[in-house]
Amino acid sequence: MRIYLIAIAFFGLLLARCARETIIELPEEPPKLVAICHFTDGQHFRAKISISKPVNDAGKPYFPDDVDATLSINGNFWDRLRPDTTDKENITYWESNQVKIARSEVQYSFSVRVSGYPTITSSSKIPAHVPLQPVLLTTGDITVSPLNETLNELRVPLALRLTQLPADNHYFAFNLTHETNVYDPADPSQVDFTEEGSTNFLADGRTFSLLHDIPEPVVLVNENFWADGRQTLLLIARIPFIPGTERPNRIFVEWRTLSPEFYRYHLSLSRQGGNLPLNDPDAVFNNILDGYGNFSGYSVSIDTIQIPQF
Repeated sequence: MRIYLIAIAFFGLLLARCARETIIELPEEPPKLVAICHFTDGQHFRAKISISKPVNDAGKPYFPDDVDATLSINGNFWDRLRPDTTDKENITYWESNQVKIARSEVQYSFSVRVSGYPTITSSSKIPAHVPLQPVLLTTGDITVSPLNETLNELRVPLALRLTQLPADNHYFAFNLTHETNVYDPADPSQVDFTEEGSTNFLADGRTFSLLHDIPEPVVLVNENFWADGRQTLLLIARIPFIPGTERPNRIFVEWRTLSPEFYRYHLSLSRQGGNLPLNDPDAVFNNILDGYGNFSGYSVSIDTIQIPQF
């Protein structure tokens, strides 16, 4: 035992001698404009514009109010963004004119000028949408099991199949929500009101490892998921409900086709939180020239899946 304790002490001494304090000199970068703007067909452009900070500054960002932000198409001026004055303390967002909405397959250029900072520019477009095939369910497809003393859980298998797999640019994201009817137990045929909520889901290990949670309210599908030519994303929706007073009625699938700029930016954000301690961090994708951030488009559709009676 004495020899064993001496060996442990000697090994601990070796570890202590291996520890060394290292000072890393981070390069100083001059402040630049930061702009985040995601846009889709039929909606207004909405850009968040701020000033970058040093890496050791944990304070709140500064939002300038003397912003000149413009959009152009094919080099021709198209619109000037206006400040959103909802926040009385800071003008955080700048919006396009009410009659100026985004359109698919149009290459937009974005430019922001603020006195004292380099002008930033970027460009992107809304990609052609790749929709899903309709999903039809039967009673035999779904299962119900007790979740706890008051809740049951409805499990609904979903096969989200692309109408076609593009030759390249397999950039997609999705979001699931559901609608639940609430009724009086004395009269189940009379719906009092409906509630809508976010839908959890299950997936196999390979699928789950290729999905990424991102700041947008969607789940990003890694492009490698489609590498073997598969066209179907298999999920199991999980919907808790109170038996006797609630009945899940419909599932809504938001399906996005992403521009390369949208996909690469959000994939790089996801990887920032997934690096191992000894790995080099992935750089955040940036398509803002002379500044930081992301200007990117996406197309979207909402599919409604009726849940059969159970």
